[in-house]
Amino acid sequence: MSARAAAALVVLLGVVTGAAAAPGAAAAATRTWYVEAGAADGGRGTTRAAPLATLAAVEAKSRAGDRIVVLPAVTALDGGLQLKPRQRLIGDGRSVTGGLPADAPAPRLTNSTAVHLEGDAVRLADRTTVRNIRVTGARRGGVYGTDVRKVSVLASDISGHNVGCTRGFLIPPFNVPTTVAGVGIPISAGLHNGWAGIMVDIGSGRSQIAIRGNQVHDADCGDGIDIRVSGDADVRATIAGNDVRELRQGDDLESVLAIGLQTRERSRLVARVEGNRQSGLGNDEDPGLGPAGADSEGVFVNVVGPSSLRATIVRNRYTHTPGRGGFSANGLEFVSMGDGGRGLVEVSDSTFSGTPGDVIEQLALGTGARLRMRLDNVVASGSTGFGGSGFGDTVVIPGNNADCLIAASGGARNVVDLAVRRSRLTDCANNGLTFGSSVANGTGPTQELALHVSDSTIAGNHAGNLRIANAGAVSRLSALVQRTDLSGSGGVGSTPANLTIEDLGDASNATIDLGGGGLGSLGGNCLQGGTFAAAVVGFDVSARGNWWGTPGGPAPGRALAIGGALDTGAPLPAAPARCRP
Repeated sequence: MSARAAAALVVLLGVVTGAAAAPGAAAAATRTWYVEAGAADGGRGTTRAAPLATLAAVEAKSRAGDRIVVLPAVTALDGGLQLKPRQRLIGDGRSVTGGLPADAPAPRLTNSTAVHLEGDAVRLADRTTVRNIRVTGARRGGVYGTDVRKVSVLASDISGHNVGCTRGFLIPPFNVPTTVAGVGIPISAGLHNGWAGIMVDIGSGRSQIAIRGNQVHDADCGDGIDIRVSGDADVRATIAGNDVRELRQGDDLESVLAIGLQTRERSRLVARVEGNRQSGLGNDEDPGLGPAGADSEGVFVNVVGPSSLRATIVRNRYTHTPGRGGFSANGLEFVSMGDGGRGLVEVSDSTFSGTPGDVIEQLALGTGARLRMRLDNVVASGSTGFGGSGFGDTVVIPGNNADCLIAASGGARNVVDLAVRRSRLTDCANNGLTFGSSVANGTGPTQELALHVSDSTIAGNHAGNLRIANAGAVSRLSALVQRTDLSGSGGVGSTPANLTIEDLGDASNATIDLGGGGLGSLGGNCLQGGTFAAAVVGFDVSARGNWWGTPGGPAPGRALAIGGALDTGAPLPAAPARCRP
């Protein structure tokens, strides 16, 4: 027998006896299972006409790689579903995020007890997809996965989750800096959040996560979307086109997050957060909804050293609801704890407005961290806190005084690097931008503070527009401001000038350039209006080539310098077009 004939015989025997599986056999074995709440018992689940009646039956019958289709119904399938690797869970019928009435038939799931899956409605596995599912009233999470690889949660609606008020995302213990160097206020237990509607925990290996086009809303004790990365995990995540709204902070909790990102230990997370919306966060005065006010956050980026986190935030819209949230409610908070964290947050084409606390925060609360933030075409406006009323206006703690933006170091050896371009920081209850340091964690100075502001509007804020303030020791400080409107501040509280720059500690290696100085600023800033145009304490500041409201520079008494120098030479003869009228 020839070699070719022998090979043909082997193949034929394999086909006849089933001894050898063809390469495509596994794919051919993949099946679709149908399930419907209220379906008659006895359905085999292999056709729409005879669906299975329970999630338990689907979980028992299905295998890895299968497709599970949930048929629309007016009641929910209860008990929770553990997916198997490569499975797809698909809701049949109309889009659950496209305005479908709450009482309309829909592919519904829940898990009303903690007996199975600890109360999660859907538990992810490796390479699984969840699409067009409506989850209501889950005892714990709507969709949850731990140490899963390449998962997607798409176009689903999660509401009323975490009925059992299980704790989830933990912001670790930290020390809140005060305006007295070396003195902090310990938050020894950290801040606890409720379990999220959609949450993924990765503790090892590489993973990809996609959370797109979902609605997470109307929960009294739950976060919206949380990703937590720890150990040696390396994660890439996309959170895009989600609408997170009407979330409350439950009893015995200290925080509620619409979108939360956290890295710990030596993990790494790269996240793209694009086209999302957050609104209606926090509690009001109704005691039935937990603590009045609440520490609510639109997007929360938490680097716990020595981990690293890079978040790109694009076309985000955060809108605070009047009467909700407490003094620590923020639109975007980027914060480090522990030692040695590395973080970069790039924000573009986004708006954040109306918070009682600071609208945007960049805070290095641990030690040895390097935090960089880049804002491009970002609006932060309309904070409503007490800030500039004088009570709390950077008197006790530097943060959460209703600034539009604050960037600061609260620990030794930190680097805080902020760039603001083509952005608007306006109409806030306190300062437009506060930038500085007050070390309350670790020993030694802040390593570096670096600020670059250009082509922006930081104007019309209730207290000051730009405040650069150091209350401790800083090894190196640089600030460049050019082509920016810094006019028309209210001058209320402890920041009575459009521009306040003060060294109340030790920042001997400082270069502050608003025009004509050592950093190459082109000037062109507007410093008209306000109680004072500029006030400088302890620093030498170059502010040449700016508009001061009159062609000859600041009028007598409008620019003050104590223990330092303010160079206002070569003033502009007329107001640039960017200046407020």
